[in-house]
Amino acid sequence: MKRLKYVFIVVTLLCLSGCFGFSADKYINKKINLDITGCDIKINKDERMGFNGDGIRYVKASCTKNSKNMIKQVNDWNKLPLSQNLELIMYGGEKDNVEYDYDLAKSQNIPKIENGYYLFIDRHKSSTDTSSDKDLFDRTSFNFTLAMYDKDSDILYFYEFDT
Repeated sequence: MKRLKYVFIVVTLLCLSGCFGFSADKYINKKINLDITGCDIKINKDERMGFNGDGIRYVKASCTKNSKNMIKQVNDWNKLPLSQNLELIMYGGEKDNVEYDYDLAKSQNIPKIENGYYLFIDRHKSSTDTSSDKDLFDRTSFNFTLAMYDKDSDILYFYEFDT
């Protein structure tokens, strides 16, 4: 009977933590001020379980029903393709005879997007310009948010990476 009581308490706590946690749309709205209401969340991963929340948060949302609203919201973002540093960290490559094999996009099946917009936020504690990726590889750790909107498929990719 005591064991059943503990199982009930654990299940209840797990259910409640899901109810009070941020849904993907609320989380994205809070982090990058983007309203994705009406988008269909296809993937919602939160793997930030390391020291100080290290890991990734990844959301993929189909926004075909909400494409006009999405285009209005992301229109002031940077136009794709990604900058060289973001290209290197997300898809790998070579720069100045150095091979970058992070290839973060591959682990989440994020395709290369040519037509659309992106928003980069450098959340590293030593960042002096949160919208610039120029110091991305000059540190021993990464803390950034990258959102990409594919105009051709109306898909939003939201990626947070913390090491």
